[in-house]
Amino acid sequence: MKRLIQALALSVALSSGLLSCEAEPPLDVAQNVDLSRFQGKWYEIARLPRTTQTDCHGTTAFYTENPDGTLSLVNQCNVGGPSGPLSTVSMIASVPNAAQPAKLALTVGGFSGDYWILEVGPSYEYAVVGHPSREYLWILSRAPTLDAPTMQGVIGRAQGQQFDTSRLEYTPQPPGSERGDLDAPVGSVPPAVTTGCSVLPTPGQGHFAWPLGLALGLLAFRSKRPARGAC
Repeated sequence: MKRLIQALALSVALSSGLLSCEAEPPLDVAQNVDLSRFQGKWYEIARLPRTTQTDCHGTTAFYTENPDGTLSLVNQCNVGGPSGPLSTVSMIASVPNAAQPAKLALTVGGFSGDYWILEVGPSYEYAVVGHPSREYLWILSRAPTLDAPTMQGVIGRAQGQQFDTSRLEYTPQPPGSERGDLDAPVGSVPPAVTTGCSVLPTPGQGHFAWPLGLALGLLAFRSKRPARGAC
């Protein structure tokens, strides 16, 4: 299993060009981010395509700041339609440099990847998260929709940061759904994925296309350390 995970990581990295010797252009992040204000529920408005998010509807993310300064993330979506099976995954994001709280590091299956907050609204009413490779981008909002002028501004600034926004996919957010009205995740939340043996879904977790692309997609991020433990 360990070799399979390493092979998947290498394959995804090669296919996305992340092993190229060409340096990535600098990516600006949001200044003076207050992670305590970043807490709470976010709706995914749009994203760059990820195979791990195929057929996800009503994708939401819940962030909770922990006493040790890390953030707990719980992502949920309905698979195949607004009333499809619910997929849930939880993860932990750390802050490697306290002077740059917008530059989070997200750990999945023993691999650590950049998960940078690029922009937040004045009242934290929306946020943009991305990766310096420009292969990952998520536009989030506190509401199921984001007004057109704000969205146009976000897209324009992302273009200026060299993201290919022509590839953006807009997430279906069904109006008035029971899950959409709740301020906490629905149902039981699995433990955060922190070891190589836990990259694949456990029985009952269902859909492999986890929300926000934060599962196998993260294997394409720069590997900060190898997966530990034998499967």
